This record gives sequence, C-alpha cells and structure tokens, in this order.
Amino acid sequence: MFGIQRRWQALLLATLFILGSGRALAVTYIIDELPFEDSETVQGQKLVLNGASTSNILSAKATAVGIYMQQKQTTVDAVLKQPGTKRIRLIALREISSKDLGTVLMDRIRQNATPDEVAGNIMQIAQVGSVFASLSRLAKGDVAHIDWNPQQKVTEFRVNGKLIGEAVQGDGFYPMFLKVWMGPKTRAKTRDNLLGVGEPLQVAGATGQ
Repeated sequence: MFGIQRRWQALLLATLFILGSGRALAVTYIIDELPFEDSETVQGQKLVLNGASTSNILSAKATAVGIYMQQKQTTVDAVLKQPGTKRIRLIALREISSKDLGTVLMDRIRQNATPDEVAGNIMQIAQVGSVFASLSRLAKGDVAHIDWNPQQKVTEFRVNGKLIGEAVQGDGFYPMFLKVWMGPKTRAKTRDNLLGVGEPLQVAGATGQ
C-alpha cells in the first residue's frame, strides 16, 4: 500500500515540476496538519528533510518531529554519523509542561544511550533539564529547533525563534540526543518515519523557486 502511495506522490511531484517550467520546487509536507518544508537553511547551510513523524509523551501523542541534514540517510547509524549541520524541528501538538518534557527527554536518553555516551555527557545531560526549565510550558503550536553547529561544536535550543538556555558544548551530545527519537528503545514507527522508510509523507503542495 505504501509503495503505491509513494509512486503516486512521485508522479504528482513530477507533474508539478513540468508545470513549473523546469523551476526547482519547494515542497511542503503535512504531519498531523502541521507543515514541514522539504528543506531549511540553518547556519547558512541548506538542509533537507530526512523524515518526520508524530511522537508521544507519557503515552499520548504530543509532538510532530522532523530531522534535517545535508544528505538523506535511511539507517540510524548513517544519520548519527552524518557530518555537518543538523536540525531537529519539534512542534507541540498540545500544551506540554516543561517538567513533563524534561522528564521524558532524560528518560529516553537513559534508555537509548550507551553507558559510555552517558558517562561522557553527564554535564550536558544535566544541562538539558535547565534549558527547558527556563520555560513553564510549550503551548500548542510552539516550534522548537534543536540545532547542531559543527563549527562551534555546540547544540543550540530555540523556541519560536528565541534562543533558550546556554548552548550545550561537545560533539558527542547531539548524536546521543537524536536517540531520543531514533534509539533502539523508541517506537519503531517513529524511528522508521524519521528515516524516511516508514509511512509516506503527505504532500500539501509545491511552489516554484
């Protein structure tokens, strides 16, 4: 079934490309009625959407998450090892308290990271809690960006475009943090969707660039 849907989407995009007189197209996908562009510019780098999915907090659907990188990858190992700038785009589907969000992030890090990763990022893990403690909550529709800056070797957190907390130092933190959604003990559906090998993304539209 998914294969048929993918072929129809490919045909749709090809048709739009022809109608656009050969211009490059910017495609918008929809995850739970929320838009995810097929590319974003981060730190001057054009990144492509690797995949997107909904994700649960405390057993209830709470966020829509997308991962942007310089090149698409279809395995967790390849995503974690992909060099260059990366972005996690997270949109709240409902109100989420900072306490619940921080608790879930810490639990998933402990569940999915290796002992060596945890040991090497003790201070960074603790800092995640303080970053989100600066917010009382995420309101429905709030957009969080978690960006990896390879030049400065820091992870930056923003909510609705505003930097929150101090940047997290160290190049070992971001791959570990990605495991919150892609680790071995995460939902297979979420992981596969973020790898672009799960459910096909719904195309909302395309515009010429």
